[in-house]
Order: sequence, then structure tokens, then C-alpha cells
Amino acid sequence: MQSPNDVSSEGGSPPFTEQAFERFHAETFEAVWSVARRLCRDESEAHDIAQIAYLGVYRYWRDGKLSEPPRHLLFRIAQRAAIDVLRARGRRQRLFAALPKDAGSGWVEGDLREALGTLRPEDATLVMLHAAAGLTYEELSRIHHRSVGAIRSRLFRARAQLHRALYGDSVR
Repeated sequence: MQSPNDVSSEGGSPPFTEQAFERFHAETFEAVWSVARRLCRDESEAHDIAQIAYLGVYRYWRDGKLSEPPRHLLFRIAQRAAIDVLRARGRRQRLFAALPKDAGSGWVEGDLREALGTLRPEDATLVMLHAAAGLTYEELSRIHHRSVGAIRSRLFRARAQLHRALYGDSVR
């Protein structure tokens, strides 16, 4: 009998069944969650990362597109999701650090407000929705009817322009 972690020598994947996926999940969840927990140091984020990883494996496996053992794909997706979580956390921390401490109203004020004013309104909205509201690239792409790649590119350019407006010409 073929294990869900094996891939046939022809490069195909093991047959998908809900029971096989449930066994795979039961066998691997603790390890994936532990790795995610160590990387991001937050239990709820670790659960989110595990969910993203299992959803990715489920879709590839169900559609017959596995080209490697599901376990390998699972840990690669989990690692990339953890990196995305850490990057998003860093962006939010840098944005909130730039907010004035006495801003009780919740509105953006001071230098950050001026810097956001240098951006096109669409780009400023993207930055705020991503950094302050915590919307993902996928959510933003659905809202704006653009591809995830287009959203990533616009956010990259907007954050670079925002950094120049806040700290001068050098972009780190």
C-alpha cells in the first residue's frame, strides 16, 4: 500500500481520497504547527500558517497536480506562509511606530499623514488596508479586481515612496 508521503516513480502522485488526506493531516499536523509556532512565536498565527499549508496541499493533491511528496509541499508552503506573516508583522510595526503616540482619535496624523498625502489616493488606501487593517494580498486583489502580483507591485512601490517621504531619499 502506498503512503501519502510517497510519490510514484513515474512522477505521479498517490491517489487522493478524503481518508488519505485526513491520515496525512493527523500524521503531520503537530510537526507543521510546531515549526510555524517556532518561526512566528504566536499560536494563532501558527494555526493560520498550518491552515494555509494544508489548504495548498489539499488543492494540489485533489487536482492531481502533486509532483513531489505531499509532506515536502506542506512544509515548503508553511515556511513561505510564515515568512509572509513575519514580513506583514514588520510592516505593521513600522507603520504603527510612525504614528504619533497621542493620536487618540485613531486618525493618521503628523509626518505619516503628510507622507501618505504624497501617494496617489489608490496607493495610500492600499497601504492602509494592508498595513493597518491587515488585509492580505489576496483580499486586496479581490477588492480592487487586480492580480495578486499587481497588488504586490503597487504596494512595493507605494511603500518605497512612503519611506522616501518619511526618511529622505535613501530606501533600505
